[in-house]
Amino acid sequence: MYNLDIILTHQEINVQAVKGKTCIAIDTLRATSTIITALSHGCPEIIPVGSVTEALHMKKNKAYEDYLLGGEIEGQYIENFHLENSPLDYCNGNLQGRGIILSTTNGTRTLKKLKEARIVVICALLNAKAVAEWIIHQKSDVIICCSGRRGSFSLEDFLTAGRLAAELRVEKNNLSISDLAFTAAAFYENIKKSSANNNTIFKILKNTDNGKRLIKAGLEADIKHCSQEDITTLLPQYRSGSIKQIEIPDLKDSMPRTSVI
Repeated sequence: MYNLDIILTHQEINVQAVKGKTCIAIDTLRATSTIITALSHGCPEIIPVGSVTEALHMKKNKAYEDYLLGGEIEGQYIENFHLENSPLDYCNGNLQGRGIILSTTNGTRTLKKLKEARIVVICALLNAKAVAEWIIHQKSDVIICCSGRRGSFSLEDFLTAGRLAAELRVEKNNLSISDLAFTAAAFYENIKKSSANNNTIFKILKNTDNGKRLIKAGLEADIKHCSQEDITTLLPQYRSGSIKQIEIPDLKDSMPRTSVI
């Protein structure tokens, strides 16, 4: 019997508690959605860093001098960076063969805390079903690690975690689900049952704290993009400080590697 649990913010992540576990990293608005989108548009590698200073220092290294700088700080553009943290910035066709050094307020900090995990896969609503199907094949405890916002609970991350938990509750018989994971699954399922149309998730994300902040900044289109469910089967893995699209041996015969976002 394996266990499924949820951590609500990156501040709550205990390095020893995740050591040797399968971890799913979520920052729906917007880091993990941006990572998935960038890899879907030709970016071969993303290096998540914990600060702007670290990003600029890495850029000076000859090995990364051709990499683009991307990200945000408290939702704001970073001077001298090539890209922001909007997933739509990564859809312009200029990423083919270009690596990215990414610094964000919450998402990349979550990843940095998961370096001792057995394996880390990046998830958003965009690829949630593919991640759930991959988890079904795993023979280890699973921890869904939400990034949260400024140390607080984030509804959009909890919703995405619920999307995973709902799928797993049905499909993985040998999985013991924590009370928090059960609550997340019930939350997601209730939303889907009461949905009058396909825009329900979009409307919910718009009314979250992060959603309201993005709308105020004129970035409602980002929310729309991030609210799409299961539009790619891409599975990004964070390993040894790098994020790359990987072919999962367990699924290579049953699932396509990716579709275009």
